[in-house]
Amino acid sequence: MELSPLAKEKLASIGELSAEEKTRLKYSEQLTSLLAEYFTNELSPDDLWKELKRHKDEGRGFLLKDAQLKILDAIKLSSSDMDIDKLRRGILAAETLKDNGDYSSLEHDLRSIDGIRQQYKEERDKAYEKIKADVDRQVRLAAQQLAGQAAAKGATIDVQSSVEANAKASPEWKRFISRHESTYGQKFGEQIARIREMLSA
Repeated sequence: MELSPLAKEKLASIGELSAEEKTRLKYSEQLTSLLAEYFTNELSPDDLWKELKRHKDEGRGFLLKDAQLKILDAIKLSSSDMDIDKLRRGILAAETLKDNGDYSSLEHDLRSIDGIRQQYKEERDKAYEKIKADVDRQVRLAAQQLAGQAAAKGATIDVQSSVEANAKASPEWKRFISRHESTYGQKFGEQIARIREMLSA
């Protein structure tokens, strides 16, 4: 396929990667592999710190910020407490190796992410329990009415499963969860962006 003159011009302007760019790319790939081991629990936070320190001591301090940003990308609103703790410790481990690190400010901002997550979870669980209680009354009433017929046919009614299924399928729950995800998704995103800006500075 023949490239357009514009495409040829763009390719020419990009040119070959410089020696420094090739080196950065090589070590960036090594960092991705290192973090994959960290995310899958093959490396502890202490092991990660040692590996990052080795890179820094060998003149690759740029990997500290890269590592923090990659770990930050892995933090989700739905992450478990254990995962969040591991990711937080990984980001802070890299911060201790920086010459101009600001450990206490970063730790504070990372804690605020946890606060948003806890609030998100508590409000969601509270709303779900309320909706489930309303549905529970309705299902038990229906179950009582059907109990005679079911017993005559030798069947039993699984009230608990019916309550769970009906609560999650209810319009009230769907409306709540849609608003809830939107509100907390925005709060969470803003805080992540603030930390990203701090790490990128």
